[in-house]
Amino acid sequence: MKDRMALQEGQNAALLSMLISFILAVLKATVGFYSGAVVLVTDALDSVSDIITSFAAYFGLKLCAKKPTEKFPYGFFKAENLASLIISGFLIYAAIRLSIVGYHRLFVLPSLSYPVITLATALFSGFVALITAIYLNKKGKNIHSESLIANSKDRLKDVFVAGVIFATLLCTYYGVPYVEGIITILISLLILKMGLGIVKDAVFALMDVSPSKEIEKKIGKLLDSMPGVESFSDLKLRKAGPYIFGEAKIKIRKFVKIDRAHEIAEKIEQKIKKKIEQVESLMIHLEPFKAEQQKIAIPLNDEKGLGSKVMSKLARADYFMFATVKKNTVLKYDIKKNPCKGKKVRAGLAIVDFLLKEKIDVLVTKEIGKIAFHILRDNLIDVFKTEGNTARQVCNLFMSGKLLRLLKPTKVKE
Repeated sequence: MKDRMALQEGQNAALLSMLISFILAVLKATVGFYSGAVVLVTDALDSVSDIITSFAAYFGLKLCAKKPTEKFPYGFFKAENLASLIISGFLIYAAIRLSIVGYHRLFVLPSLSYPVITLATALFSGFVALITAIYLNKKGKNIHSESLIANSKDRLKDVFVAGVIFATLLCTYYGVPYVEGIITILISLLILKMGLGIVKDAVFALMDVSPSKEIEKKIGKLLDSMPGVESFSDLKLRKAGPYIFGEAKIKIRKFVKIDRAHEIAEKIEQKIKKKIEQVESLMIHLEPFKAEQQKIAIPLNDEKGLGSKVMSKLARADYFMFATVKKNTVLKYDIKKNPCKGKKVRAGLAIVDFLLKEKIDVLVTKEIGKIAFHILRDNLIDVFKTEGNTARQVCNLFMSGKLLRLLKPTKVKE
């Protein structure tokens, strides 16, 4: 489970936002009442809605932090998406309300008392809203909190509104008509767009829509790069609160033991969670893999194509054939000199390194030592026992499935 300190940080940020909104609401309501600036009183009511949206964010993060229960075995992460949905409702409501107020202000020019105090209050309100928006957005991105990011957008709306109110009050002071109504209507449309965008994101998350194609591609690349994974399919991701959950099918070679297969699956999940912090869980489904074509390595005594004689000893072979086979056909082959034949010590390790660089799928040999065998198997290279005298015979026997798979080393040193 991710560090729940992040969720606690989110809760603290939401509480701070509520406190700021409360102070601003009291300040604007008081100044607006005594100055006769109705628009400032209206903005105070908007700050009250900010308090409610902050509470929704706090409540959502609080539920996210709860541990799973028997009734809710997958936890409460989606509570944060519900909180975002509530926030979007208040944004849409504020947009509609502001548009109506803007329409009425087209025909009214209110009087203004205490202009300096009133204008200063509007400026101060906008400055505080901007600082709060930056803080909430940064905190929301750090902990991947959808509701805090939505709350920061709501605070940006307050910055615009504060600017409109300041301009309106200034125009009112100088007797300029229509300005308040026109600008308020335009900004209300922007707020409406923000609200609808948050609705879409929250609803999609609740309906388990994939978070993004970019994250899917990142996870896909990580799966392709993992040792032991021959291929993967059915990668599915969903978002719940600030976290991403997913599943994927991976194919590994049939000879891999269950404990080794689970070790591979666990390493895959840990690597993806480390690289992509939003990922809370990735369920790996293991399936056996059988390649359509395979590259096999055969130690040889000479260099006569498919008629080459097979060498019994692995590290002391004169040559190696690397044959690519598919069903009952040898598609191509290449014969290379053994670069490790002359090594007096650690010849087995050197030949294993050589074979790994050739990216083989299968080794066919009569003899193999303990270290070489286990290194090859750890790299998911299958090992079969040689039957037949020539490379052609070995290939035919392998393609017909008549070679014995080695489950342990022959205990003969290379």
